[in-house]
Amino acid sequence: MPPRQPPAARAAVSERGDVEIGLGAVTAAVAGALVGVGSYEAYRAVRTRNYCTLQNWLRDPEYSTHCMGPLGGDPFVAAVVSSSLSFAFAVPIAVASGFLLRRGIVTRRAWKAARPANKMSFRPWSNGQTTFGLTFGLAF
Repeated sequence: MPPRQPPAARAAVSERGDVEIGLGAVTAAVAGALVGVGSYEAYRAVRTRNYCTLQNWLRDPEYSTHCMGPLGGDPFVAAVVSSSLSFAFAVPIAVASGFLLRRGIVTRRAWKAARPANKMSFRPWSNGQTTFGLTFGLAF
């Protein structure tokens, strides 16, 4: 038995560009979040470097906890590496987001151009039990 096909009047979701637009929006949000994390880490690196370059290690009892990592590493370098990685991953994700959004918009425009120009529509609806109605739609 072959799988059921959607009715001819209703296009598949991928033919309308919905999937591409949705994925493009999600990847744009991820790229934006990575840029935000990278910016914060860069700010933290500068703040750590400024604090640790001051010659107050004799007076500050917390100097070693702020200016030395748990394994003896430099927290400035760790913050710079974290910031760089965030920015490096954000760039290809943002490019992919642009490609997805562009493809979705082009697909949506082609789908709308191929559709007949129905200016009005009536759609019946029901909640499945007792309520029925008719929705009137107007496109311009």
